[in-house]
Amino acid sequence: MVERGHALVDGIARAGRKPRTILLSIIVLLFGAGIFTWASLTWAGHDRALSQARDEARLLSRVVDEHFQWTIKGSDLVLRQAVEMVADDGLDSLFATETKRLRLISMARLLPQIGSLWFFDDRGRVVYSTSQGRTPPADFADRDFFKAHQNGADFFITPANRSRLTDTVYFSVSRRLMRGGRFAGVVLAAIDMRYFAAFHGGLRVPSTTALELFRTDGRLVVRWPINDDMVGRDFLETPFFRDHLAADVEAGAVEAPAIVGDAPSIIAYRRIKGLPLVTLATIDREAAFADWRADTAAGLVFILLAGGLIGGLTLFGLRAIDREEATRDNLAARTVELEEALASRTLLFKEMHHRTKNNLQIVSSLLSLQAGQYGDPSLRQGFTDTVNRIRAMAQLHEQLYQGGEITAVDCGAFLRSIGESLTGEGASRGRIDLDLDLESVSLPMDRAVPLALIANELLTNALKHGFAEGRGGRIRIALRRTESGIELVVADDGAGFTEETAPSEKARSLGMRLIRGLALQLKGTVDFASPGPGQGTTACLRMPA
Repeated sequence: MVERGHALVDGIARAGRKPRTILLSIIVLLFGAGIFTWASLTWAGHDRALSQARDEARLLSRVVDEHFQWTIKGSDLVLRQAVEMVADDGLDSLFATETKRLRLISMARLLPQIGSLWFFDDRGRVVYSTSQGRTPPADFADRDFFKAHQNGADFFITPANRSRLTDTVYFSVSRRLMRGGRFAGVVLAAIDMRYFAAFHGGLRVPSTTALELFRTDGRLVVRWPINDDMVGRDFLETPFFRDHLAADVEAGAVEAPAIVGDAPSIIAYRRIKGLPLVTLATIDREAAFADWRADTAAGLVFILLAGGLIGGLTLFGLRAIDREEATRDNLAARTVELEEALASRTLLFKEMHHRTKNNLQIVSSLLSLQAGQYGDPSLRQGFTDTVNRIRAMAQLHEQLYQGGEITAVDCGAFLRSIGESLTGEGASRGRIDLDLDLESVSLPMDRAVPLALIANELLTNALKHGFAEGRGGRIRIALRRTESGIELVVADDGAGFTEETAPSEKARSLGMRLIRGLALQLKGTVDFASPGPGQGTTACLRMPA
């Protein structure tokens, strides 16, 4: 472009044109080129912003789809257990003893999404509920879920409702109860909308982004954020349902008015396989293009200023400015590309660790649920130990997801989490004091996992053997760097051991074999010491840095 400007200047000069005409010609030429470049970049930026918003919406819709599937499937596992209990014992005898009622309460509390369990007889009357709210109505025979089950539906999902008992917004999943081949009633799990508020907050999406679950008949099941105007409404006649969901398409991302509020939006949707449900991630179009508008305005201001400056510069000055601007534009483009690549990589790693943590938590919950089916204490203890090991690994992934570093784990932070988790739940709650002396030591994931499992086993052994039969006491966890490497100490003032009962290299228990094997993997050693019976036990792991 500058060379053409030179040629134009030479031609005009040879023709004897006035210097003002030459200068105005150069200004018009360069300013026109700048406007064309700005318009091209603005259009490309618009397309890029739209593409990024669609990709983000698709990613969110997949995450929401998986989360809702696990939420509903996990709740359905509890409902199926209740169905089997009624089929075996009958609805009335199910609540005859305190033990059975406590078992139902523990089932309701097993998964965090379940707010309460409800049992109705074949006439729609409330037989039992784990809800702590006000006294419920006596008759639910006119409700949609009861009529559906009475007419043969095995499984039913209600739209969002506001509870008259607890004044909270919820939806429910329910199953038909059968006994002796006859309809015996309904069991229902109420799922509080605040559970999804925590999920929405964990994703850290803007407040203008809505995560939604609709039934295919247009009834809202879950949305965050939500208000009273949305509860109980039928959205089947909205443009999105009419123009997009009416087609037999499993998933997509489109520009359309939001289902709630009609604001211009970018909406990604996915139908949940096997259920009459569709998940939506709705991103406000104004918010999606806010950065693009700011960049466009800044670019326009820059073009106008550059045009004003170009009018007062000489030919040699224009050439220098052109080179400087070209260099700056290239550097800015490379910087943007690198920042986008880094942000994409960081989001990918965090999403991976977030999903891994969620999957481990679900596995942990399912194992806990399975453990409740067995009466053998040793078998149940084995399940509990396995659940604790899985939780230790889940806490590692949570540290990576929440922290700013995506390749290394703060070992002090996850050891604190493991210690507080093991000593603050079950029979250990309130009787074990925990002392923590933890330095900030960062390790890569392949070394942090063995360290977490060793710490989990040492703490489990201290609680199991040092403080058996309800005994109270104190456990100290210390992590520090030494001249020779890293040292982890788990000490208690519990039962201790003698030479005959001391842990040995030949111990055959799974926990000791894990400790020895993982220490070998870390190229470290584990030593146990005790002054004697009743004087506590100290376990020390030493490993290279």
